[in-house]
Formats: sequence, C-alpha cells, structure tokens
Amino acid sequence: MNARSYIVLSKAKPGQKLAEAVTDQHGMVLLPAGATLTVNHLQHLQDHGVSILSIQTPAKAVTADPQQLTHRLNHLFSTAGNSEAAMQLRLAIQHYRSQS
Repeated sequence: MNARSYIVLSKAKPGQKLAEAVTDQHGMVLLPAGATLTVNHLQHLQDHGVSILSIQTPAKAVTADPQQLTHRLNHLFSTAGNSEAAMQLRLAIQHYRSQS
C-alpha cells in the first residue's frame, strides 16, 4: 500500500508518481493523480507556479514536516476566502495531518 508525502517541486525527480492531482490556481488539472513525472512535467509545473507536490511513497515513509503542510494548505485554500467554514475546514485538515 502506498502512502503520500509532500515535497517541494525542486526536490521532485523524474519517475516519481503523483499521489494527488496537481492543479493550477484556477483549479485546472495540470497532471492527474498517478501520473509518473518526467523532466517535461517538472518544467511545466514550474512554469505554472506549482511549488508543492504530493508524491506516492512506501507506507513506512515519514509524513511531511509542518512547514510543508502549511505551504500546501496555503496553496489549496488560496481561493477559498476567509469564511468561517473555510477556516474551520483548514484547521481540521491541519490538525488531522499533523496527527498522522
């Protein structure tokens, strides 16, 4: 069974598989979950301002550090606004991810 870890784009390597789809700031899918990264994919993602990727890792892998998690959540919630519901959801996700 595969787990996932969040890495900065500069640490990604061709041959790694995405655990989650990568989207741009408008929600458009740039690469689907399960895609195997290539050099061209990495350049394309950099051109679109992507900075964090969710990569498939063996189940025993260490989870992302808190700074990477915060950066990923900032990206995911960048268009969610400041509603109470969005803030509560973000906090719940951050708490859940930090426990695993």
